[in-house]
Amino acid sequence: MKTITNLRTATAIASATMLAACGGGGGVASNGSTAPPIAAPAPTPSPSPAPAPAPSTSYTPTAEYTASKPLVGMKAQAAYGKGLNGKGVTIAVIDSGIDLTNPEFTGRISTDSKSFDASYARCGTCAPETISFGLQDVQGHGTGTASIAAAAANGSGIQGVAPGATILALKVAGPNLDAVSPTSTLTEGGLNGSAIPAALNHAVDKGAFVVTMSINGSLAPGAATEARSAMGRVRSSNMLVVESVRNFSGDSHSGQISESLVGTDLAGKDWYLFGIRVNSNLQAHPDNGSPGALADRTLAVVADGVEVTRIGGGTEMVTGNSLAAPAIAGAAALLKEYWPQLGGKEISRILLDTAKDLGTPGVDQVYGVGLLDLENALKPKTASVPDSSYAIASTAARSLVFSGAFGSTDGATRWAGFAGQTVAVDPYGRDFAVDIGAAGQARPAQSFSLYGTLAGPTQAWTLIPNNQAGAMTWTDRNVGPYAAAVTGPRAFGFRALEHVVVSGQVGGGIETSGLVTGSLLRPLGIATYGSTLEVHFGRWTLTTASAASSRRGAASRTQRAVVTTPIGVALGLASAREIGSALGLTGIGDYAIRGANSTFTSVSWNGNLAGFRLVAEAMAGRTVVDARIARLAFEPIISTGFRLQADRRLLGGLTSFGLTAPLRVDRAPVSFSGPKGFDLSTLAVTDVIRRFDLAPNARELDLEVGWAKDVHQARVTVGAAYGANAGHQRGVTNAAAWMRLSTAL
Repeated sequence: MKTITNLRTATAIASATMLAACGGGGGVASNGSTAPPIAAPAPTPSPSPAPAPAPSTSYTPTAEYTASKPLVGMKAQAAYGKGLNGKGVTIAVIDSGIDLTNPEFTGRISTDSKSFDASYARCGTCAPETISFGLQDVQGHGTGTASIAAAAANGSGIQGVAPGATILALKVAGPNLDAVSPTSTLTEGGLNGSAIPAALNHAVDKGAFVVTMSINGSLAPGAATEARSAMGRVRSSNMLVVESVRNFSGDSHSGQISESLVGTDLAGKDWYLFGIRVNSNLQAHPDNGSPGALADRTLAVVADGVEVTRIGGGTEMVTGNSLAAPAIAGAAALLKEYWPQLGGKEISRILLDTAKDLGTPGVDQVYGVGLLDLENALKPKTASVPDSSYAIASTAARSLVFSGAFGSTDGATRWAGFAGQTVAVDPYGRDFAVDIGAAGQARPAQSFSLYGTLAGPTQAWTLIPNNQAGAMTWTDRNVGPYAAAVTGPRAFGFRALEHVVVSGQVGGGIETSGLVTGSLLRPLGIATYGSTLEVHFGRWTLTTASAASSRRGAASRTQRAVVTTPIGVALGLASAREIGSALGLTGIGDYAIRGANSTFTSVSWNGNLAGFRLVAEAMAGRTVVDARIARLAFEPIISTGFRLQADRRLLGGLTSFGLTAPLRVDRAPVSFSGPKGFDLSTLAVTDVIRRFDLAPNARELDLEVGWAKDVHQARVTVGAAYGANAGHQRGVTNAAAWMRLSTAL
């Protein structure tokens, strides 16, 4: 980069020695002593391999991006993948002006950009003069630093960190007083420290968010006081100032511009950052200055052997700490675009807290807090949904788990679409979009099973003799090699009176059906395995049943009673009490469900029609959910199901045809009150109430055909079944076939 000559003062009117941080010669300090010379620009190094770009699902690095080493080093790709470019944010560049016609800045140089006058005296007894320089950059330093902050992403040259940001160019150039005479024409050279306070005040007045200064030196007492006052306005406006450390060893803070801004008490440091350079291998330059008392406010940036924009177009390779400050300013602008509610204090804290530690663990004078890491800066830190304990970092521990009655996997997927985006806020005040629905999980749905058929009694009933009160019968499973592994139901019966027979079953399903697929209660996740008792008095029958189940975190108990009339019509009533679930729907963490109470009514008919023995049953249920989810309110859940069985003598045996639609949720309205937006004016989360129906979009239909024939003292049964939309999930199928041999006593 072009060497920047210091402002050489000829009288006490001059207020500071100014050195551009990327190169320069010697200068005279305000007290008249010679300032130590800064290092000359380093020879152009052989380009080192740039760090690999960070992975992104929505941004593909361009050649322009890859050529911009500061971007690659800070993983700016993560920001571009979110669509960020700094649009709407103003970056003030206090420097030597800007190349006004350079295509890298077209349309983004603020009309409020300004060049500030310089005061000087040609000799000790000469009258003070004021000289003005146009905004156009003639030294090159301002154009180069502005390009690091905000050069366009136009496919040419290099790209700035915030290629969509507005540039407020604030020129603080001074005259070159080398070999000046009373009649010589003054030319521009170096920077004018006395103009820095006015430039800062102008940046505040014109709404800039971040100010970058790649300038070092000391301010005269009057200018230092003005700078401190200007920094107070920066603080009140919650803006951010970024400065580069100097290019030669020594403390860049004590007695320097930095101290004039933040104060000897460091009261203004929360709105101030230092930038320091490293190479592409993340090694510090040996000539770097040190941040002194502001090491904990210092970020490292890849700024050795870096391409910058030249006056007139094209690029050149330079080295210097001057390039660190504008890179940090560009990163701050991207975060400001993403979270406009945040100010300089919050954004600088985020950048510091998310930096990658380099060198000696912890804060040090070589790397400060570490390498600027935009990818990490965009990630949430212990963010949570307001007014709840829903932390977005632990969604797996907070979810709804859908049972077959709700469509299982389909239910979880639909819940994800319903819950959609809500808002979580982290300790910095950043709002993050959170897909609460994505936490939905599915419990494997159970379609029909052969277990009930194969585990049933293998012995036939012995008929109870008529008119013999007290006669009893009992059937038990044959003892065989698998008896210990599978225990089937045990049935009993006895005649209490001449017209009263009591029968029952222990350890079986509480539903009575001649179909393998005939269970209506199966998908609900409630207890259906227990004991049944039937009392037959004449042509009337009273059936009662009870079942209980328990699994980790949930339990249920089901009671059922059915009255069958002499004309074949049966009316049933059942109740189920669940603990920790609602029709098998469970919740984890914040979504935990206390339980549910369900009532089921049924009506059936058993009779002859057109040569067939028909059994038809319809069932409907109503479930009231007891949830402790403050933001999720359940209305009563309605479920329905039906089955139809037709038996007829064919082929020497009994042929059965069946169609079953097991109970499924038909209506399950829920209201979710959750944070939906973030009010930038009040910094408050806004809520919205959304309604959704958890009912599945498909209904399971099971088709079954079976044939049974008694052969001597045994019964042979064969059958097959096919389930469409198994588990109430559209397109899922299930099929089975079986053969069974039962022996009689």
